Amino acid sequence: MIVRLQKSFLFSFLIIFQVFGYCFANKSVDSMLVIGADNIILSNGIVTATIAKKSAHIISYKFKGEEFARDGYYSMDGGKSYSQPKNCVVTIKTNTKNLVDVVFTSLWQPSYRKQAVDIECHYVIERGNAGIYCYAILRHQANYPKTGVGEWRYVFKVPKDEFNHIVIDSLRNMDLPSSEDFAKAERTSIPESVKITTGKRAGSYECKYSYSVEYYKLGVYGQTNTDKNIGSWIVLGGYDYLNDGPTKADLNAAAGGNLIHFGRNHYQGSGISLEEGEEWSKVFGPFLLYANADKGGTSALWKDALKKVSDEKAKWPYKWITDIKEYPTESERGSVSGVFSIKDAFKPDVKGGNAWIGLIDSSVANWEFDSKNYQYWVKTDKNGKFTIDNVRPGHYTLHAFSDGEVNEYAQKDIEVTKGDKKNIGKLIWTIDRTKGKLLWEIGVPDRTAAEFNFGKEYWQSFIWKTYCPATPNPLVYTVGKSDWHNDWNYSQSSYWINDSSYKAWPWKINFNVDKLATQGDATLTIAFAAAERSRLNIYVNDDKKPFNTCSPPISGGNTLVRQGVHAKYSTYTLKIPVSKLKLGENNISLITNNGRSRVEHIMYDYISLEVPQ
Repeated sequence: MIVRLQKSFLFSFLIIFQVFGYCFANKSVDSMLVIGADNIILSNGIVTATIAKKSAHIISYKFKGEEFARDGYYSMDGGKSYSQPKNCVVTIKTNTKNLVDVVFTSLWQPSYRKQAVDIECHYVIERGNAGIYCYAILRHQANYPKTGVGEWRYVFKVPKDEFNHIVIDSLRNMDLPSSEDFAKAERTSIPESVKITTGKRAGSYECKYSYSVEYYKLGVYGQTNTDKNIGSWIVLGGYDYLNDGPTKADLNAAAGGNLIHFGRNHYQGSGISLEEGEEWSKVFGPFLLYANADKGGTSALWKDALKKVSDEKAKWPYKWITDIKEYPTESERGSVSGVFSIKDAFKPDVKGGNAWIGLIDSSVANWEFDSKNYQYWVKTDKNGKFTIDNVRPGHYTLHAFSDGEVNEYAQKDIEVTKGDKKNIGKLIWTIDRTKGKLLWEIGVPDRTAAEFNFGKEYWQSFIWKTYCPATPNPLVYTVGKSDWHNDWNYSQSSYWINDSSYKAWPWKINFNVDKLATQGDATLTIAFAAAERSRLNIYVNDDKKPFNTCSPPISGGNTLVRQGVHAKYSTYTLKIPVSKLKLGENNISLITNNGRSRVEHIMYDYISLEVPQ
């Protein structure tokens, strides 16, 4: 009995010795990793992150002694489907003098989450870098049931009142209300929006949707403390894992913290659908939780954060990620280059410079609704030259679109292989101009309504209370006299009278025809930047009976109420017999609804009329 107890004690002692010995080894001068009973600590002398083993939450994130984190975590969907990684198993992927990569794996179980996917979360610290890299891998095993993932994100909450200024872009660079201001704020009919009644922002609305924007335009966003001159940022080095292309906007930063949406589901975003028996995986990230300090204040902090974006883009794909099939090394990827040009007889200045060029998996019907695959987008230079680097081997369709032109160019059968540097030569997009003279245009085809009146104020809550009293009903636009920047509103909604009363808002376009063919059709082209529950009645020289009624091809996203300036892009073309037109004065009227609610609306990207002569 004594011998048995001695052996048991000795075994327990050896286990304890091994655990403490391992931890002690990781507390050496050169180590950036400490393994505790419940937590993992990553520290490089600049930042220190404490991560809970079971949940993969960052429960503390300190920069030069300042606490930056109230919580940091991955999460999926909302309501009854809301879930987070659970019961994670921790492994150490990399532990060197200069870099540590810790893995938190939550294998799927029905009791853990509705979404039948494994979640593998990585936190990475690098010596000398003022930040923590984060990336995650979702995996659907072949024996898993049919499932779906919608809203999929990383949330980084900052301590209360630690950061008092937000920086998104030139429009959203402002002080934030304090927690006391929020406590005294008035609730509104939009659940996410409150009216601030005290402090620096008194009289304004505060809403998380106020800060939505295209991630591709930013590269970085976050908050600063204007007293301590410190900043907390999310920095993006790569974008290929983001859904729905470069025009997709979504939440990013707001009062209380920063987040990154991998499955950007707002404004008619797409989700991931997976079939039973389907084996699938995708890596999301890495992105960087970056911290900085500068006595120059917010402008200097933002300038430094923007430089960090350039530094991280230059490192992509990161060389320190190895042996992960979802993230091939640079040598295992390929590239596609060429020259893109546009030939438009009516618009000789639109030549293909500064156009978007993208490689999309060939199985995808519409890249605006693709969350399942990787997308690769770049801008052409001023001469139309482009190179899309670091593309995973695969079969792709090349897509291109440009400001100034409706719709897009596509070329199928682009094969990318390992190490391939493919030059596909000259790509020429010839615009069809056989429909007649371009009689008039309203707006610029750029997939947004920002160029119209109030288009720079779209991010303000209840903006219809401002633009309706300032805009006549009906709105009358006269070609040749009116200016779309001032005389065409960014959103055609119901016309607001008061919070319980709305009415229809007709928009009339007056134009002159000085020459007209005796037969054939005029072509009315409408490009929609967004639409919500709206049918469009189109009147041609008749104010009583619509010539045509249509629904925008893509609708949804609640863009007006969620303070956006576009959702998903679509176009509609209407043939109008020349017999409906006449020499001299003509008009086309547009009515989107019968004034039933504030929700229904259309945001036009562009409208034009071509007439045979």
